[in-house]
Amino acid sequence: MKATRILLACTALGLAGVGGVAQAAPAKAATGQRAAISEGQRALDMWLVQNLMSKHEFYHAAGMNLEEVDALWVDRKGPNARTATFGSPAWVMNGIEVIRGAYGEENQRNREKALKALSEIDPGVKNEPANFGAGHEWVMHTSTTPVIEIAGDGKTAKGIWYSPGAGLMSKFSGGKVGVDATMFFEKYAGDFIKENGEWKIWHLQMSYDFTPGLPKEMVAKILEALGDKALISEPAQAMAQAGERPDFKLPPGFTKPVYSYPVYSPQRPGILWPPLPQPYYTFSETFSYCNCEQ
Repeated sequence: MKATRILLACTALGLAGVGGVAQAAPAKAATGQRAAISEGQRALDMWLVQNLMSKHEFYHAAGMNLEEVDALWVDRKGPNARTATFGSPAWVMNGIEVIRGAYGEENQRNREKALKALSEIDPGVKNEPANFGAGHEWVMHTSTTPVIEIAGDGKTAKGIWYSPGAGLMSKFSGGKVGVDATMFFEKYAGDFIKENGEWKIWHLQMSYDFTPGLPKEMVAKILEALGDKALISEPAQAMAQAGERPDFKLPPGFTKPVYSYPVYSPQRPGILWPPLPQPYYTFSETFSYCNCEQ
């Protein structure tokens, strides 16, 4: 029985048993005329890509967008920096420096502004780096229903997730603190690439289906805890989302997406988009989730 369990474990990890002794299978197996990664390597890479996407969610929930870009996205000085993208139904950020500036540095500035505003209302929250995030948004997404494909050559990967979640945003008025709130029902799709042996985010695409506001009862306890500092004269509003297509001039480095995914309406037909990843050998033989002209 013990030997059987060992053999099954070895099989799952891409190892071959010979004479009761586990031996490593070749790193690559032939697929037609092209060498492909082993099934064991493919399974490991799928977990690593899932972990990478989950780390994105944790960094984002903590408001640490700048730290996320530096830790999880392609190298700023690497060969994929120029072609990195982050997209929504309204815009596409092009290049890792644009992503770092708009998604990372701008978010950091907003965190600093929010903390300053909060500390002026509540001196008990000191305006110091240890309190970055106080007074800012809390946005939690989950990465559910993963569909991940690893390229046959092992150099890139594709994935799509449904990402339900919720968001809370502090607001300040008349020396009081209020909270706006929303829910997210959206999809993430991404292309991932190996740099120096590590999986990195290359292209990331958001597609919003439905972002309703939360009823005031769901933020009542938060306002109650604020006591006399609570802003309760204004009703909570849903946070503005990228999927709402505001009419604004795109900043430098931003372009319009090739396809603008429509939010839910009774008139909208069923849409399976972004498309599910399909098995592929190398990235030039599949589509890109950048949703842009490159």
